[in-house]
Amino acid sequence: MSDLENKVEKVADDSLKEVVGGVSANYLAALDVMNGKYGNGEERKRRLTAAGYDYWAVQHLVNGLSAGYGTVAQDVIQGKYGNDQYRVNALRSAGYDPAMVQDIVNAMLKY
Repeated sequence: MSDLENKVEKVADDSLKEVVGGVSANYLAALDVMNGKYGNGEERKRRLTAAGYDYWAVQHLVNGLSAGYGTVAQDVIQGKYGNDQYRVNALRSAGYDPAMVQDIVNAMLKY
């Protein structure tokens, strides 16, 4: 287990959930969920909650990443969709949920 993973494992309160290594701990937890670390269904909910995560926040990111929004979020970070309302319109016209994309961008950057 890497040093970063050890730090994430020890995170127990929401104030530390905000930033770990430049990305949100919830984003890292979502990646772990996608790799099977927390199981499925009620087991996932129980284990994430026991680890101090907001289950619904993590699951929201998992849903977006599973739908392929991670790549789009990376494109947004690189400026490929513009800014502000132009970005919203461009994402919407490309068939994406702008709010979901922004949630993933925020989790990836967590400023």
